[in-house]
Amino acid sequence: MAHIALYRKWRPLTFEDVVEQHHIVTTLKNSIKNHTVNHAYLFCGTRGTGKTTLAKIFARAVNCQNSKDGSPCNECITCKGILEGSLLDVVEIDAASNNGVDDVREIKEAVMYVPAVTRYKVYIIDEVHMLSTGAFNALLKTLEEPPSNVIFILATTEPHKLPATILSRCQRFDFKRITISGMEERLALIAEDSDVNADKSALRLIARLSEGGMRDAISLLDQCIAQGASDITYELVAKISGLTAAEAINNFAGAIINKHSSVALRAIKDAMDEGRDLIPLCNQLIDWFRNLMLYKTGGEALTLIDLDQEELDYIKRASDLITIERNIEIIIELSEAEARLKWADNPRIIMEVTAVKLCSDLPQNTDVNDDVLDSLSAFEDRIRQMEEKVGLIQSGIKIAPEGPEKNVLPRSNSHEPGNKKDNSGKESEKDQASGDSKNKKTAKDRQRIKEKKSKDKIDIKFLDNWPQIIERAASKGNPMMHAFRANTKCTITDDNVAYIVFPPDDTRKKTLSSAKHIDPIIEAIKEVLGVDVTVKIVDENEIIKITSLQTENARSEHRNEISGDNADPDLERVKTLAEKNGIPFDIKD
Repeated sequence: MAHIALYRKWRPLTFEDVVEQHHIVTTLKNSIKNHTVNHAYLFCGTRGTGKTTLAKIFARAVNCQNSKDGSPCNECITCKGILEGSLLDVVEIDAASNNGVDDVREIKEAVMYVPAVTRYKVYIIDEVHMLSTGAFNALLKTLEEPPSNVIFILATTEPHKLPATILSRCQRFDFKRITISGMEERLALIAEDSDVNADKSALRLIARLSEGGMRDAISLLDQCIAQGASDITYELVAKISGLTAAEAINNFAGAIINKHSSVALRAIKDAMDEGRDLIPLCNQLIDWFRNLMLYKTGGEALTLIDLDQEELDYIKRASDLITIERNIEIIIELSEAEARLKWADNPRIIMEVTAVKLCSDLPQNTDVNDDVLDSLSAFEDRIRQMEEKVGLIQSGIKIAPEGPEKNVLPRSNSHEPGNKKDNSGKESEKDQASGDSKNKKTAKDRQRIKEKKSKDKIDIKFLDNWPQIIERAASKGNPMMHAFRANTKCTITDDNVAYIVFPPDDTRKKTLSSAKHIDPIIEAIKEVLGVDVTVKIVDENEIIKITSLQTENARSEHRNEISGDNADPDLERVKTLAEKNGIPFDIKD
């Protein structure tokens, strides 16, 4: 007899054999027992969760001659005929290859005939989201009002692609992912039946790798059994699935925490030498640091950790060596590296660069374009200032030097008018006294300007309860908000703009700019302060510029109010520039 794959051999034949999905099983059994079978069903869920299996069980159950508590007996002529595929009254259609209008037209013509043997004619349309728009439109009327002896069961992994007109005509069931404990129990039963000893850690790893899909888990177990080993161990499962051993991942993660770049690079080399794919390696690291983050968070987050005691002990020892802020930064950096690895021509270089960055003090997520833009912006500001000064010079206004004043000696020229000297070549006492008076006046002006600048110094008022706002935002199901508490400040301007201020070159500014982080902060500010704000992310240099500009605008408006409607805006701008450069300047009618 030909070998049958385990997932086919162990496909459930009754409702009781189905792994979990109790909410769906109960509803379908009750509809059969109470004779309230619907004409159209929609089964939605990820791969391997039992959509097609339950559709086949239901097709036998509604036609079974000896139904037991709503489940098929699988012994009567009808059940055996459906299982063998000899009865044409139960039709399974693959919509991926039969997705045209003509295929649906054949269904419409066939439903007009009564079933040959069974009570109901059942059409199971798998991957129904692959039908074309024309095919969906052709199916609408038949799906809404089929003959009384016809049942449609539509199965799909992507229900969002179905038209609303189809969804409204079906009774929808959403299949949940199979839990790890449920898969472990079924895998242990299969391994025992196959005369194979399987470690609990190996079965747990298979369940974790399957991501809620029972078929994937059984297929991986089948592959392990095919190796011919009498015992299925954690290391065997990791080897077959292309994963790196747990010890190697622990060493790699420890190297990142302790910033030992040589150990991290060696781990990458070993993985490449063994033929491992770097994407699963990166994913394992992300999962490792995720568990570490959950452990450091504590509370209810501990229930989300799915590790055996040995793995958890290593996590506990590492938790004292790293802060949660750095932990989150590592997860973000590894996640971005994983996305780049999928399209990289040389993934090894991407992984090595990421490892070196994480093991050093280099700023994470550095964006060169942002630095270039900041430099260009500063250069443009400088050019603008120079143009303004040149305009003043052309107008006959002398610009005060920016640096310390230099002692410039006047030229001595007896022929110049107004240069009065006595016979000894010295200036007259009267001119000298006049010069001293001018120097004193200039000194007084400078002192007055310095005092004015001192009074005009920008004073930014930051929120004292900013940590409380961050805690409130983090409590809304976003624990990553804790990473933005350290070294950040917040100020709210009169126009209800909340500026969150980071230190210069802080890489967290880019991460916080997304809406999923900003929205909880807006809500928290509303709850704590009772004001509606818009949030902007800036660094310390930017907030100084913004506040200076707002202060200057306020002064300009104040001067305009004093001067009245007849004030000349050009003269006001000249006066402002003169004050900035220490030039005595006044506007008189």
